[in-house]
Amino acid sequence: MHPEVKKVLGEYEERYRHDSDVLLSLPNAPQAVLLSVGPDAGQFLNSLLKGSKARSILELGTSYGHSTIYLAEAARANGGIVTSCDFDAGKQTFANDMLRRAGLEDQVVFRSGDAIEVIERLEEEIEFCLIDLWNSYYIPAFDALYPKLAALAYVIADNISSPDPVAGEGYRQHIRLRKDIESILLPIGWDLELSKRHVSR
Repeated sequence: MHPEVKKVLGEYEERYRHDSDVLLSLPNAPQAVLLSVGPDAGQFLNSLLKGSKARSILELGTSYGHSTIYLAEAARANGGIVTSCDFDAGKQTFANDMLRRAGLEDQVVFRSGDAIEVIERLEEEIEFCLIDLWNSYYIPAFDALYPKLAALAYVIADNISSPDPVAGEGYRQHIRLRKDIESILLPIGWDLELSKRHVSR
């Protein structure tokens, strides 16, 4: 990774360590807390995306842009673009500033609003998607996304075991109803559900 990318990721990860302690001490995370994919999951996403050579990349849940940096750096290597969606345009402004400092602003297109509506407006097939919303939105987000998945597309859902493990498990059971989806739970961060479409259309 370029030095400017590493510098920005270092700032995110310092904040992540601090805010992880806050999350463990409070029943509900305040909006000021950096709800982040975390460095281990971020590195995994970056490596998987580069290996997949995917170019049409969707991020559902920009938050403050930590995962966006990892995705954008891989998108640059692949010659692709990340479409990043969040309901909070203010958070996306922060994320865009961090991308600019990392030299990655040209790799990301932001969409502000409801994730389902953003998915429904997409015209291209999606080859790689990170779902990082509140757990209760994972199933409707996946159902909206499914018809737009390319052959051999990856879908990664973050935070399966927290903050709502019941909803996380519900999502895991739901995606297994699709016969053309192979899926596995990975103990990275607060658990990632890695799914892949395994047949061509």
